[in-house]
Amino acid sequence: MRFSRTLALSVAGEIALYMGLGFLGFVVIMLTQNLAQRLPELVAVGFAWRDVFGLLQSLMPMVAAYSVPVGFLFGVLAAVARISSDAELTALRACGLGIGAVLGPALALGAVVSGLTGFLMLHGEPAARRDMRTLLTEVASRGGILEPGRFRAIGQRVIFVQARDRDNQLQRILVADRSDPDRPFLVFAERGRFLFEPDTMTIRLELARGDIHFESSDAESHQRIAFDRFDYAIDAAALFERARGSRPREMRFAQLADTVTLAEQGPLAPEVSGGRDANDFRTQYHRRLALPFAPVLFAALGVALGVRRMRSARSWGVLACAVLAGVYYTLLTFGEFLGEAGHLPPAVALWIPNLLFGAGAAALLLRAQRGAP
Repeated sequence: MRFSRTLALSVAGEIALYMGLGFLGFVVIMLTQNLAQRLPELVAVGFAWRDVFGLLQSLMPMVAAYSVPVGFLFGVLAAVARISSDAELTALRACGLGIGAVLGPALALGAVVSGLTGFLMLHGEPAARRDMRTLLTEVASRGGILEPGRFRAIGQRVIFVQARDRDNQLQRILVADRSDPDRPFLVFAERGRFLFEPDTMTIRLELARGDIHFESSDAESHQRIAFDRFDYAIDAAALFERARGSRPREMRFAQLADTVTLAEQGPLAPEVSGGRDANDFRTQYHRRLALPFAPVLFAALGVALGVRRMRSARSWGVLACAVLAGVYYTLLTFGEFLGEAGHLPPAVALWIPNLLFGAGAAALLLRAQRGAP
């Protein structure tokens, strides 16, 4: 019994060691990728270091929710493949222990990792998404909402700026205002400045040297007003409130569960759904429940594949981990599409990866137990 306990701790410790290395590697890759996508928005408005740290703080729980299972899969593959390549598994079988001596610790550690993944999926990731939404809204309020060279729709208005510097000085501005259908107008200005008043949720454009053109169906009644200075205000409360509004991925799990329950009772009210289909909420609900089971499945599958004797155990583990993780998350993404589109019930679509990986792990474990190559 003492030997079995020592062996189990040794196997679990080696898996945990490789898991830590794999987790760090995947976290660095995913953080770098996500930060590179968001950084231009911060640079455009003159970022402060607190913005970068805030972005990293928001990204970390989101990235960890996916990196923890992948890191664990790498740990199982690398550790078990190392044990197999060094003929330690053969020695275990000679002692009458067999594959269960490795599978047991892997499944036990997988259950712990599943609990951590579940916490991140149910609480960490949604909170991080809400924090990121708040951060990006703040960036937008500092001028990031206007991207040079692109048209930006704000309610019944469309704004275009040709250039903008870090001090929010604008060049070549066009504003098309149709907030009053009976009197639409266009504003052209050579330069201007973006300001945001958080107390009133108002965007102000201080425009200089331009013209206001009032549109009319009658060409003879066209009006043009030249100005040296024109203060143009936009009520942005609706825009920022919509940005702050709860989305399925950002909702607390209890709130998401209540929304799913309401959807089962009948059509969701607009103030509850926010214009989204009920399947969007069902899909996110089952995604948060399905993904935490991945580490247990990865443990079984990793042991079944790792027991094959390999010379390059670590390099093989990296390749196998990348392939298996890619397949699993591709199936999960495809399940989200099927669930949100209504092609399959979300309760089925989001559990397809677990069912397939579970069946594959069971078949490979049975084959390994029989000693098949």
